[in-house]
Amino acid sequence: MKHLSLSWSALTLGLALSIPGSAWSADPVLGTTKFSQRCAACHSVASTASVDRGRNSPAMIQNAIATVGAMSSLSSLSSTDLEDIAAYLGNAPSSLSFSQTTVGQTGSAQVVTVRASRIAALTSLSASVSGDYVLQGGTCGATLAAGSSCTIGVAFAPAAAGSRSGSLSISHSGLSTAVPIGLSGTGAAAAQATVALDASALAFGNQAVGVASSARTVTVSNTGAAGLSFSSIGVSGAAAADFATSGSCAVGTAVAAGATCSVSVRFTPAATGSRAATLTLASNASNGSASVALSGTGQAAATPAVSLSPAALAFGSVAVGSSATAQSVTLLNSGTGPLNLQSVQASGPFTASHACGSSLAVAASCSISVVFTPTGAGAATGSLSVASDASGSPHAVPLSGTGVLAGTGILQWSDSGPLDFGSVAVGADASPQTLTLSNTGTASATLSTLTLAGANAADFRIDTASTCAVGQALAAGANCGLTLGFSPSAAGARAATLTLATDNASAPEVLALGGTGSIAAAPALVLSATALNFVAPVGGSADAQPLTLANPGTADLHVSALTLGSARFALSSPASQGCGTAPFTLAPGASCTVELQWLGAPGDAAETTALSVLSEVQPAAVVELQGEGAAAQASNTGGGGCTLGAGTDAVDPTLLALALAAAALAWRRRRAL
Repeated sequence: MKHLSLSWSALTLGLALSIPGSAWSADPVLGTTKFSQRCAACHSVASTASVDRGRNSPAMIQNAIATVGAMSSLSSLSSTDLEDIAAYLGNAPSSLSFSQTTVGQTGSAQVVTVRASRIAALTSLSASVSGDYVLQGGTCGATLAAGSSCTIGVAFAPAAAGSRSGSLSISHSGLSTAVPIGLSGTGAAAAQATVALDASALAFGNQAVGVASSARTVTVSNTGAAGLSFSSIGVSGAAAADFATSGSCAVGTAVAAGATCSVSVRFTPAATGSRAATLTLASNASNGSASVALSGTGQAAATPAVSLSPAALAFGSVAVGSSATAQSVTLLNSGTGPLNLQSVQASGPFTASHACGSSLAVAASCSISVVFTPTGAGAATGSLSVASDASGSPHAVPLSGTGVLAGTGILQWSDSGPLDFGSVAVGADASPQTLTLSNTGTASATLSTLTLAGANAADFRIDTASTCAVGQALAAGANCGLTLGFSPSAAGARAATLTLATDNASAPEVLALGGTGSIAAAPALVLSATALNFVAPVGGSADAQPLTLANPGTADLHVSALTLGSARFALSSPASQGCGTAPFTLAPGASCTVELQWLGAPGDAAETTALSVLSEVQPAAVVELQGEGAAAQASNTGGGGCTLGAGTDAVDPTLLALALAAAALAWRRRRAL
């Protein structure tokens, strides 16, 4: 067999698969035995160009047996034997097929067994893969002893879905070219989670500031094929702090495929107006983060408020043991929320009754009736107290009255006060106000004193038109009139009290008096200058000068005339901001300008006059005016002088002769040097 045209290498590979079934139908192990029995004696380790012939090709070996005489003894080999030998020479199957594997994962390895013949060892043994395949496991090193074997493991690690191909390349010292083994497999798309929400926005509407809303819930579904894991669940945006979350969705708690969890949100506005934020759920979902727009409007908290009118009740004098006519206090809910009443009661010799119920709606009102029943003679005080859930509770109305014994005079004013004269200019008289003093008792009452007192008592007076007088006896059932006047001596609030005393009757309550002094509106006049000087230069006339008139007062200023004491001074009004021709009016805070000019010429003697501004402001405003002409400069054009007059071409002959003599003297001195 030495003459075989194919010089077979005694270094060959056999194949063994780690999974049932082989991609090559022949048996390389049996092929090893057949080769050793029938062919090894004719083959040496030396390689030739044809060393690789016959690998995986029974037909090529059959052709060599038929055409090479030295190989005729092999004609008894069956086709199966030839296939086994071809497999042995071919080292491995032509391809390996891998089961479907999920993208991103690595499948089970398949093992290729490398066998060395018993004749010689293998060296430079190596393997490499291409495509989505990796070398995994195996026992082969760089050398393999004669008659031994080792394994090379290959695994499928698809990087994408679909059909994925590659190759395993094995080389060693017994081969002239590497053995390629085709690799194929199918990548399956990785199972992924998918997030879905049942709402993309939550609108909470109007909500009182500082008050939490009811919870609104978003259902989160995992519609994918893998577990859904959250990396963060949070609220962001300008008003993020106004929204609080809770619920079963949580970081670190996976949601199985097809399962759901929930996120609940409450809105507690920190301020009034529109409030907005965004709820974001970041996860491993294939469709990215999910978000929900959050919005609401903060409104001022609805709160009740109590208003009681009038602010006080005065019952006057009432006989001991009897009750005064009932007086009413109106209770109004002036707030923005329902008013819940807790109690309504009066103290002292006063009683209260009402039909207000336990609550009042917004803007609703009810009446509280108060009765005074004195238990003894003299002044009595108390209060009507309303307790509720409104701020400032309890709210009170002062109550007063005087108990008198039967058979006495009872004096009462027709107005319980305070008596207000309003705003009156300082030094002016307010319209007088008249009060009626009545004796409601059963006996005559004598007026002992009428006294004005207080910080500003001098601003108030008892007018002579009064019919009530000190020492007067007022019969039971009779009345008289007391007329009061007000003349403020200074600006601002002015106050006093009026007290009537009696020795034999019940006196009325002290009467409070009030009014306000105001400053009358008046114009004012301010000028930008009190004196102006005009100078007419040589060859020209004096420049015009502006004068500004301003009214810093609080009423219109009426300028009736602008008068000049000399005809050599002129007055005009500029086109812009000019005062115009008198008479004219300047509003409070306004100003305007006039222009003044002196009509004298250069060289004119100085003269003075005045501008008078006539208006209701006294005395009249005066501006001192002065004009003068500048003197002309002297010139000398005659002999013997030393001056050249300005503006003339004439030259003094004496000056010229002196200049020439000086020049000649200077020239001689230079030559002498």
